[in-house]
Amino acid sequence: MRLRLPGALSPQVNKLTFGVDLFDVEISLALGEEVIRPLDSGDPDRFYGYILLRRPKRGNLTQRDFERHFSFDEIRYSSSPDTPAGPYGCVGQAIVSDEDELKLQRTIEDIVRSNETAGG
Repeated sequence: MRLRLPGALSPQVNKLTFGVDLFDVEISLALGEEVIRPLDSGDPDRFYGYILLRRPKRGNLTQRDFERHFSFDEIRYSSSPDTPAGPYGCVGQAIVSDEDELKLQRTIEDIVRSNETAGG
């Protein structure tokens, strides 16, 4: 399992992980402690990805551009130059899901690439 701690976005991520605080879990595991609350050991029905969206270095993107090329469970993206960048330079965020973990990974990589290259 690979965890990347969400930092300032912990409250939003905790909602997506059904209240499981990934920071607490990672620290507990690192200290060799047992998990306090039992985790469901079954395979999930869907896998979810949480993506921070930034302004591209060149070009411009709108939320509609993202929605035209990808299917999202949820997306919020501001293309306004007046929108202050949040943590990690974020001006938006997206949630995507798939029943297949590898397909989800490819979708996330495609969205990130599109975000970096202004859809090109």
